[in-house]
Amino acid sequence: MKKINLILIILVTAFLSSCVKDKENVLLKSSVSSNSMSGLTSGTIVLSLDNAATTFQTFEWTEPDFGFNTVVTYVIQFDKKANNFSSPIDLVSVTHLTSAKVTVGDINKLMLAANMNPDEAVDLQFRVKSTINAKVAPLYSEVVEAKVTPYATVFPPIYMTGAATGGWGWGQYVYKELKSSAPNVYETVARFLSGETFRFFKQTDWGPTGYNYPYFTGTVSNLFVNASDGDSNFRFTGTTGYYKVTVNMTTKSVAMLAVDEPVLFMTGAALGGWDWTTNYVQLTWKANGIFQTTTDFVVETFLFFGQAGWSPIGYNYPWFAGGTVSTMFQNANDGDSNFKFIGTPGSFKITVNLLNKTVTMETP
Repeated sequence: MKKINLILIILVTAFLSSCVKDKENVLLKSSVSSNSMSGLTSGTIVLSLDNAATTFQTFEWTEPDFGFNTVVTYVIQFDKKANNFSSPIDLVSVTHLTSAKVTVGDINKLMLAANMNPDEAVDLQFRVKSTINAKVAPLYSEVVEAKVTPYATVFPPIYMTGAATGGWGWGQYVYKELKSSAPNVYETVARFLSGETFRFFKQTDWGPTGYNYPYFTGTVSNLFVNASDGDSNFRFTGTTGYYKVTVNMTTKSVAMLAVDEPVLFMTGAALGGWDWTTNYVQLTWKANGIFQTTTDFVVETFLFFGQAGWSPIGYNYPWFAGGTVSTMFQNANDGDSNFKFIGTPGSFKITVNLLNKTVTMETP
């Protein structure tokens, strides 16, 4: 037994001695020189939504010499030149590699998140941050610069107002909103009155920006002519009715397509009964996707329909998920998930917005 213990002691001693011999002491250099980063492909870069998936830059840099082999994490950072990296933004991070690709969409997203304005050139600085350990100060490369212009990803609506589309003014439902359906493309459905005029605007006011007939140098529907009045407004020369108007601000074109009158109905026990003879209600079209009426409600169920009949279009309570529905309604949780009116019975003005998925109730 003593011999076995002695053998074990000898083996352990030999192992520890071997570990001490194999141990390699590493020493961080007292002064580590900054590594270098290659310049950008251009000093002036205009980003484009059409090229969002393409490569903005392939950043490349040299390895820093810390005095020993180690794992280095590299982070490409950028900031406004005026900030001098007081609030750097991390663009991409890699380990072991000395190059990294960044897409147009990636840097555009970060620029917008940093409140850099679309379509405005910004002087940016780029650098690579090298890190080996939380206890070791990061190393920063030399700086490279470029003037970069981001693009918009969210497009506010434009508007139109005039006698042709409901009247000259900025009251609710007098002017018409054209939502963005694609970058710089706007559309809506409206009722156009033959022989009358209107104009497009950037804001719900007369100024500062309006778009009259001469502004649109691309293809303009032959249902319009220059009114040749003091403002060179659009004059609608087609047949009075409902049209889908599409405005492309990139090509400066205006297209028109005749459509059926937009309609919305509702029927149900909350309104007097489930039928299409006397107890249904047709809501009044106010603007694209927006309908309104005043009627009596009792504590019961009902449903919205896209026609005066049971099919093909119905809008039940879950259809409005993601929008806002008046607290006077709840999901009936019946077979059709109808609306159930749970307020105090009486007369109410109900407004339904099928675009924003909202249902509001007001006392008339």
